[in-house]
Amino acid sequence: MGYRVAALALLTLVTALVLGWPSLLTASLLLLGGLYGAQLALDDPALDGAAPFFAAGLLVTAELGYWSLEERDAVKDDPGESFRRAAFVALLALGALIAGSLLLILTDGVRAGGLAVDLLGAVAAGAVLLVVVVALRTDHRSEQQAD
Repeated sequence: MGYRVAALALLTLVTALVLGWPSLLTASLLLLGGLYGAQLALDDPALDGAAPFFAAGLLVTAELGYWSLEERDAVKDDPGESFRRAAFVALLALGALIAGSLLLILTDGVRAGGLAVDLLGAVAAGAVLLVVVVALRTDHRSEQQAD
């Protein structure tokens, strides 16, 4: 069943790009994400280490798909714009991969419990307090300068 949905998602993606229909591109991304979610729900793995890679791949697929649809317009880009946008997409993918991996590590740590989780909680609470203190001091200084 999963192969059929994946094939349908691929066919929908190709059709969207050939015909220039953004709604079909969205549908293909929803099919892929739904298929992966259903697979995780049915298989019930402890933690799927491939999840960050899947998320980054889905993000790159969406960005490149919509970018290719935008390129159909006759508007001339600035020199180097394509390179900057490609670098931005690569950085987005890297950021999604890192964020997803950190979330998996955090989830695994919380699930395990113990002293490490307590220390992580204490560090997080301290970081929140530090942010609040810095924000209040900055706000107080800006009020003094305004007077």
